Amino acid sequence: MDTEALVGMLVGIVGLVICGVAVHWTARASAKPGALPRNHTIGIRTRATQASDEAWEAGHEASIPMMLRSAQAAYVAAGFTAFTVVALALGDMSVQWAFVPLIGGFVVQIAYALLATRDANRAARAVTDDG
Repeated sequence: MDTEALVGMLVGIVGLVICGVAVHWTARASAKPGALPRNHTIGIRTRATQASDEAWEAGHEASIPMMLRSAQAAYVAAGFTAFTVVALALGDMSVQWAFVPLIGGFVVQIAYALLATRDANRAARAVTDDG
């Protein structure tokens, strides 16, 4: 049993869950009008979404589906990684393969976050161009 790999994977699981919860919370806050005001700390902060309060609201509303998928990807990857921790501890899996769901989970979560940003920019630009 590779103790360093196990500790690394456990830290990775915690990281996935924290990232998932943060994205999930932001998506839920975005779903409530006015609950996530335009700011420089939390949310999808691009030129398009920062252009106006209306662009901020429209962008975040449009990003919700992909943000929720990003959070779900983190939760699923954390679950699969927990399974691989058990398999690794039992000696049924090599260390290299054990990290696949962890790394894959972060990659998928980032991909969905990028898609959420794309959707937010499109919606924010539509509001800005119409106004």
